[in-house]
Amino acid sequence: MDTSNFDIETVKKVFQEVIPFHKYMGFLMEEIKSGYCRMRIPFKEEFIGEFREGRIHGGVLTSAIDSVSGAAAGTMINIMTDRIATLDLRVDYLNPALKEDVIIEATVQKSGKRSIFVDAKSYHPSDADKVLAQGRSVFSVKRKENG
Repeated sequence: MDTSNFDIETVKKVFQEVIPFHKYMGFLMEEIKSGYCRMRIPFKEEFIGEFREGRIHGGVLTSAIDSVSGAAAGTMINIMTDRIATLDLRVDYLNPALKEDVIIEATVQKSGKRSIFVDAKSYHPSDADKVLAQGRSVFSVKRKENG
C-alpha cells in the first residue's frame, strides 16, 4: 500500500462510524499503518458473558480479532478497488477477559496475490504481557485487474 496517500483519519472514521457493527460495539481504532492495526474495545456491561465472575464473552474478542485483522489486511490492498473477505479465523482463548478495556493488535504475516495471513492478540491495557486471546486469520483477496 502507498502510505503517502493513506488518510488515517478517513480510515479511522470509516472503521468507527460508517461500519454499523463497529459503531454498535464501540470499537476504536488507535493505530493503523502498513501491515498493522491496533484497536481498543471500551468495556461495556453488555459484553459480560460469564455473569458470576464478570468475564467478557469470547464472541466479543472473536469479533474484534476478525475486525482488526481485516483492517490490517486492508492496508495491503487498494481499498477502493480490491476486495477481501475472511476465509478462515482461528481463536485461542488463553486468559479470561475482565471488566476493563481490551486492546487488539493485528500484524500481517504474509500478503500474497490471493491471500493475506494475519496474526492477532488481545490483552488488557493494565497487563499487556498477559494475552487474553490470540487469533490467526486468512483473508481471500480479489484484486482488480489492471487494464
